[in-house]
Amino acid sequence: MYWDTNHLDADTRFGLDELLRATAQSVRQASALAALIQELRDRQLAVLHGTYPAWDITLERDSTERLWWTAVPRRSLTVELVTEGVMRIVLCEDAIALATALAWQSTLINNVENRAGYPHVHAACRLQGRLA
Repeated sequence: MYWDTNHLDADTRFGLDELLRATAQSVRQASALAALIQELRDRQLAVLHGTYPAWDITLERDSTERLWWTAVPRRSLTVELVTEGVMRIVLCEDAIALATALAWQSTLINNVENRAGYPHVHAACRLQGRLA
């Protein structure tokens, strides 16, 4: 709730009290909203870290104070990976866009690894001679 301070009589004690009360309420609301936004960002960051452990994922501000979700691969990129389109840094404006970009980057990495014949990890029950 926001008060229209143009109609408060700041020349009276009552008017000043009303103005202070409205300001305090606005500050409480803004603080609560900021806390919710930070909690949401922390949760999104935790999900991204769990989903894409091969990437260092952070939130960074640029010189204009704009917030960016960034991801940098933890592995060195080979010429084949860069040629395939794997990026050295992924910048997105929100967590959902970063998740989408990292899903694509993971697909590109898997394409290169599958062509190169890298060893694959198999499920434990398959190694024991049973189908998964």
